[in-house]
Amino acid sequence: MIYGSANDQAFMQVGKDYLEEQGVPYEEQVLSAHRNLPELIEYLDNLKASGEKAVILAIAGLSAALPGVVAVKTELPVVGVPVPGGPLNGIDALLAICQVPGQVPLGTVGLHSKAPLNACMYAHRILKFAGA
Repeated sequence: MIYGSANDQAFMQVGKDYLEEQGVPYEEQVLSAHRNLPELIEYLDNLKASGEKAVILAIAGLSAALPGVVAVKTELPVVGVPVPGGPLNGIDALLAICQVPGQVPLGTVGLHSKAPLNACMYAHRILKFAGA
């Protein structure tokens, strides 16, 4: 899980609970596409070099640039998770994630309280299918 802001970590709790119940290992990083771009790219490069099978959940609110940036910088599956908040209550984040340009393969989940659970369940399914 990569968060655009540490403030978004609590939003993902229901999903983290699911992963823990299922015995699915995960890690969390706070790396903003706006404030920490070099560190984000380095993290993604290191993840690729590790050869580990992974699904990246990119959690972001407001302008939600993080999921698109991550999808451009990795070949791993990426699922964008919009976070409710701001003046549009997350609609801007949802639209930023689901309206990325062509040739940017990026999945997304809805904008509601169970979206983190759906994202984690979806990532788990992808990993099971990949034999991870």
